[in-house]
Amino acid sequence: MFKKLAFVCNDAVGEEQAAPGLAVVPVQSATAIAQIKAQFNNKIDMVDYKFHFKKDDLGNKRQTVELKLPVPSIEGIVAILESTDEVSGPKGRELLLAAVADIISSQARNILNDEANQAMNAASFPLDQVTFEAIALLPDAEKRCRGIAKEVWDEFVKDYISIMPAITGKTIEAVSFAAKLLLGKYNSIKTNKPVIAKLKEQLAIYTNNSPQAETFSECVKFLDEKADSLMKLDESAMLANL
Repeated sequence: MFKKLAFVCNDAVGEEQAAPGLAVVPVQSATAIAQIKAQFNNKIDMVDYKFHFKKDDLGNKRQTVELKLPVPSIEGIVAILESTDEVSGPKGRELLLAAVADIISSQARNILNDEANQAMNAASFPLDQVTFEAIALLPDAEKRCRGIAKEVWDEFVKDYISIMPAITGKTIEAVSFAAKLLLGKYNSIKTNKPVIAKLKEQLAIYTNNSPQAETFSECVKFLDEKADSLMKLDESAMLANL
């Protein structure tokens, strides 16, 4: 049988005392806890990020850099909005407004880039789809997609087309057509579950074989998650998404 463990902390001096017949478990002293609290900043959240890099012309690839970056928390954003500092206050609010505007413009670009919207113009543009509230209600995968630059998508498609014919034995035409559907983020085949499932399968083959797969992990993750979400929709929900 294991011995029961217990501790009694003396708040006055931060010492541990053992109850009779029980083993002592070390605990942080009141001083140590106070130091931890003093270092805590509720205005900042440390968020994990991974930065991937493409191979250079010589085939060399910089290693992925993993960072914990300080991102303003809700309390931090409120502090920026309420700041009375004559310099950092206005500059902080200006940066926040620019970030919000970028979210709106990025979503507008995503809509315009959709192959199904090639004829769209200012008169037919759906403004109701680019309000901050509408974007906030998008699935997480769709929101993450906004942060992937068009140049990254183009490089991903180029790599997909270059590697898949040799791996799968498919013609360049077939692979290019699949790449076109992936670049379109399944928007032209939202109700075609067999095709979506096949593209997801091909995407897994690409991921397992391309030396550049890690570089385009954000594209792959988005496409994989969106395929899963589309596969789960029933027919009526799929039609509603058209």
